[in-house]
Amino acid sequence: MTSSDARRQRKAQEKIQRKVAKEDIVMDFDFTGGGLQFNGPIITTNLGITKTHADALNAAGLPSPSLIACRFLIDTGADGCLVKHEFAERAGLKLIDSNHQIHGVGVDTTGRIYMGTIHFCATSRTIPGIHHRIAIDTQIMSGTLPSDKIDGLIGRDVLSKFEMRYHGKTGRVTMRYLR
Repeated sequence: MTSSDARRQRKAQEKIQRKVAKEDIVMDFDFTGGGLQFNGPIITTNLGITKTHADALNAAGLPSPSLIACRFLIDTGADGCLVKHEFAERAGLKLIDSNHQIHGVGVDTTGRIYMGTIHFCATSRTIPGIHHRIAIDTQIMSGTLPSDKIDGLIGRDVLSKFEMRYHGKTGRVTMRYLR
């Protein structure tokens, strides 16, 4: 490859990167059952540790745990996020409070608070093969949830980073990331 070919290729790559950086990041979550299920829309996305926690583990020579898939109820009435105890432990989240009072409908009253990251992935709508990755660090409570249909709740602490639309008949949730 000549230097002029390499320069053209680099410029083309830079153009794609600028286009991707300007693109609205939009995620669509469709549901086969349609309509409102279990008091609100449920999405599946990943839960993991923060980059800071991963860096500390790696510096200590320890491996970082893998992301785990969770079924989250979108809960606009919840201030924060919550997952079942076993999901917080499986994800390896960093414990910051081992005895926290939880206030909410359908959850036990004592739980733990962790630092964690909720990960989202959106396929580019303008450039084939490009995926936007969004990682939102937040405090995540753990508790007992009364259903096997969900693993956790996504509350307003994370939802505030998105513009969200919900179509009641189809159950489709569209979330646009607010940069």
